[in-house]
Amino acid sequence: MKTLLYNPSTLEVKFAKAIENLTKSFEEKIKPNKIVAVDKKLKDDNPKVIFKIEDKEGDSHEIVIQIIQRMDEDY
Repeated sequence: MKTLLYNPSTLEVKFAKAIENLTKSFEEKIKPNKIVAVDKKLKDDNPKVIFKIEDKEGDSHEIVIQIIQRMDEDY
């Protein structure tokens, strides 16, 4: 079935939520850094998941994951 709505698409939103659910797994892999907050922008044209991270020195950083679904192509 062709996707009709891309701004954002249902798949993009579900994928962004799935990434958010992986926060604890990500945190295990980036030790000694800690994820202190996660912001979601699910209604944006291309949804974003923003991880606010604190490093071992106490400095703050952000990692932004933007979800982009390409439009269906005719094959």
